[in-house]
Amino acid sequence: MRLIDWFKQLGKKKRAERELTDTDCLDLIRYLENCDVDCEEVFNAIDQYAEIEIRKEDAARLMPLIHQHLETCSGCNDQYEALLDVLAKVK
Repeated sequence: MRLIDWFKQLGKKKRAERELTDTDCLDLIRYLENCDVDCEEVFNAIDQYAEIEIRKEDAARLMPLIHQHLETCSGCNDQYEALLDVLAKVK
């Protein structure tokens, strides 16, 4: 969905009848961030992503672009899995 279409869809309801829900906000954020991150950006954030996972928080929700990249890039995913293994052994 294009951003303009999203706003048109949202605008079909009167403001008083509908407020932005958390889901609406997350959908908008994901839409605005719907760009590919490259391996270097993932490498710079992978430690933070792994720490979130180790704390049993929802890293995929908190860092959706990193999650998406890890789902599609086997090289970065291998590094991530290795980092998780090391962190699990340390804790």
